[in-house]
Amino acid sequence: MRLNKLFIATLLAFSTLAFQSCLKDQEDIFDESSSTRLQATLDNAKAVLTSAPNGWLFDYTPDKYQSYGSYIYTLQFDDAQVNVGSEIAPGQFEKSLYKLTNDNGPVLTFDSYNTLMHYFATPWGDSDGYQAMDGDFEFMIMDVTEDLITLQGKRTGNTMYLRRLNEDPATTLNAICAMNDNIYVAEGSGTIGELPITMSIDLSVRSMTIFWGGTEEGSEAFSDEAFYLPTATGIRFVTPITVNGATISELSFNPDGYLFSGTDSNGNQVSITGILPATYSFIEEFSGEFTFAFFFGIYTSNVTLTPDPATGLITMTTPGGFNLVAKYNKSKGCLSLTGQQLYSGSDMNVFFYAGGTGGSFYTSTQAGMDFVKSESNPKRFVAEANAASPASVNSFYFIATYPGDDSYYLAPAPWRLNNTGQITYVQYLQKK
Repeated sequence: MRLNKLFIATLLAFSTLAFQSCLKDQEDIFDESSSTRLQATLDNAKAVLTSAPNGWLFDYTPDKYQSYGSYIYTLQFDDAQVNVGSEIAPGQFEKSLYKLTNDNGPVLTFDSYNTLMHYFATPWGDSDGYQAMDGDFEFMIMDVTEDLITLQGKRTGNTMYLRRLNEDPATTLNAICAMNDNIYVAEGSGTIGELPITMSIDLSVRSMTIFWGGTEEGSEAFSDEAFYLPTATGIRFVTPITVNGATISELSFNPDGYLFSGTDSNGNQVSITGILPATYSFIEEFSGEFTFAFFFGIYTSNVTLTPDPATGLITMTTPGGFNLVAKYNKSKGCLSLTGQQLYSGSDMNVFFYAGGTGGSFYTSTQAGMDFVKSESNPKRFVAEANAASPASVNSFYFIATYPGDDSYYLAPAPWRLNNTGQITYVQYLQKK
């Protein structure tokens, strides 16, 4: 009995020592391999990043809700600096510092200010802009291969990709911008294999929705939406769009016939022809002398429109010599006039209003009116409330506001049209 007890005690002691020894060995191995693996990842990432003479194409998505769409950047890395280009400022390149570091994992960070790289992360002055556009400039490194690096934004959690470039960044960006300028169709129809489909595009956030089914009585209708990025040959979806159980990753685009084409994951041919509605206008149509009609068309004022295709802005010069700034809505093909300061830092504003309702001013810079081409008169652009406004919005006022004063005042001359600051019941713009 005593021998048995001694034997058991000896076994327990040996087991404890053996367990502690194994545990210590595992801890040592884990600590060493963890730090070694991390440093190896960082070293490998830097070697791959700097090995691309033309740099990388960066699929960049600010905002976790993708409220602003996705954008193409180019990044060229040397040992300490990165040369950044972007479709948001074609032809502009800017160098700044970058760093590969450990922050609960391998991280690529752009740690010195760059107007392009930090564009979506830079706050602006008013109450709407303190969080900027939720852009990332620090990225977790998720995977590294010779031609593709997968990143995850630390702020948004969005998955983004670096793709090795095989040609000059400026040439690549020029081709991408040219293609994006050609994609202005907002709807279309076609087939995937033998499946009939229809399509809509929201160009403001670069998303495509495909619809299918529901053509027969009692049959179910389906749809799927995906955000996309422009490429030199068409579009690439940020995450593949799924139609009838098969995925589509990218499509070519032929601007001559407004034709999207490609192949889904099941090998079916995709063919979608875009359609421009009769009310669609190109930005160049908003150029020259126009008649601005309001108060049911009884009052008119002469204005001059000057479009800038590069920025999508349209300057409206009034008889008083001051400018209103409108935007070209590429998705809808119309001029959009919204709330604004009449010039930066001024006390003079444009606020929209629902005339006849006795309501309040809409002080948002999103509220406003669209001017859409008339089907019966291609020189006339009829006013209607935009998508960010109640349908009853039909007027705007020139309003003066003063610091420390919550009241609104009609702006004095020259901030008026036809000597009035109340531009009620807006009707149309008509080219002379």
